[in-house]
Amino acid sequence: MDTDARRHGRPRCDSAHRDPTGDPTDLAAARWRATVPDMRRSWCFLGCLLLAACGGSLGAPADGTADAAEEPGDDSAADEVPAIDAAPEVDAASDADEVVREAEAEAGADAPADAPGEEVEPTACPVTDDLGHGDHTQVTTFDLLPRGYIVHVPDSYAPATPAALVLNLHGFMSANWQQVLFSDMNTTSDREGFVVVYPDGVASSWNAGSCCGTAASTGVDDVGFLRAVVAEVSARLCIDRRRVYATGMSNGGYMAHRLGCEASDVFAAVAPVSGALGVPGCTSSRPMPVIAFHGLQDPLVWYEDGRAAIDRWVRHDGCTGDPVRTDFGGSYCLEWSDCVDGVRVKMCTLDPEGHCWPGGSDVLCVPGIGPFNDDIDANDAMWEFFERFALP
Repeated sequence: MDTDARRHGRPRCDSAHRDPTGDPTDLAAARWRATVPDMRRSWCFLGCLLLAACGGSLGAPADGTADAAEEPGDDSAADEVPAIDAAPEVDAASDADEVVREAEAEAGADAPADAPGEEVEPTACPVTDDLGHGDHTQVTTFDLLPRGYIVHVPDSYAPATPAALVLNLHGFMSANWQQVLFSDMNTTSDREGFVVVYPDGVASSWNAGSCCGTAASTGVDDVGFLRAVVAEVSARLCIDRRRVYATGMSNGGYMAHRLGCEASDVFAAVAPVSGALGVPGCTSSRPMPVIAFHGLQDPLVWYEDGRAAIDRWVRHDGCTGDPVRTDFGGSYCLEWSDCVDGVRVKMCTLDPEGHCWPGGSDVLCVPGIGPFNDDIDANDAMWEFFERFALP
C-alpha cells in the first residue's frame, strides 16, 4: 500500500491480505499471521536492548525493581521483579503446549471464557496482610499452570480507602516486566493513585481469540485467569471493585478488547493500544466504554484493523451521530458520546506512530516498530477516560 493510502486509512489492496468473507475478524487474523515473523524479530531485538540495559539479567531491570525509573518501594527481596516469566518451563512454545495439554487433561474441560462471573462483593477494607506500597511480584496457580504478575502500589495508597485497579497486558513475545518499562504506566499510577498490575501470559502470549501464539493455539483460558488476578489482588489490597479497568499493547490490546466483550461484569472500561478484535462476536452484557490508541504507520497490527474494532464497538454500544474530533499536533482523537447508558467510545490516531505506546518509552520504541509519538500520552488520556466510568 502506498504512503498516501495508509495516511488516509484506505484498506490495503495486497492480494495476500484480501478477505474473501468480508469478516473483519478473519481479515485481522490473516494480517496478524503475516506479521508474526516481524513481531518476533522486533521483540527479540527489544529484549536484547533491555538485557543490555539491565546488565544481562532478565530478572532485575536496572536496579532490581520492576521499573528503574521509579523510586523503590519498601519491599523485601522477595518482592523484586523475577525472571521474565513466573513459569520458566513454559518459555518455549513447544514446552508450553505440552504443559497446557497435560493441565487440561488433569483438570478437565475449562469453563467457557465468557461464563458470567459471580456478583462482586465490595472489598472490606483494610484487608488482612495488605501488600502495602511498592512493587510486588506474585505467583499463583491457574488451571494447574504457574502464572505470575507484578503489582505496583503507589505511595499515596491508603489501606482503608478503596483504590482503582488497572490491568496492563504485555504484547506477543514480550513479558510483564518489559511492559512496565515500555508503557511507563507506573508514573501515572504514582501521580493519580491507582494500583496497576502487569500479568504474564503463557509463553509470552494471550489467548485473545484469533491472536496469538501458544495461548491462542492451545485455548488457554486467559479471561478466567485475569478474572482470578483481579480477585487475588482485591484480597491483598483495598480495591474498589467497581473501578477495575484493562489495557494492553498489541496482543495485550487484543486481550483488552476480549475482556471488554467477555468480562464486562469485572471491567468497567478498556483501553486497547495497537490492538484489534480477535473474537467474531461480542458477548458483553452491557454497553462498554472503550478508548483505543493506534499508530497510523503501525507495521505489525494494521491501523485499519484497529479502526474496524472501534467501529464494531460504536455499533455494539448503540452510538449515534458523528464523533467529535480533537487535534493534538499531527494526531487526533474521535469520540462518540451519544451512546447507550451514557458510555463513550474514543479512538486516538497517532501520526506518525508505529507499534509503540504513545507517550511511553521513546528509547524502547526501537527501529522496526517505530516511529515514536507523544502528541498524546496514552496513560494520561486513558486514565482521564477511565475516571468517568464505574460498574453499574
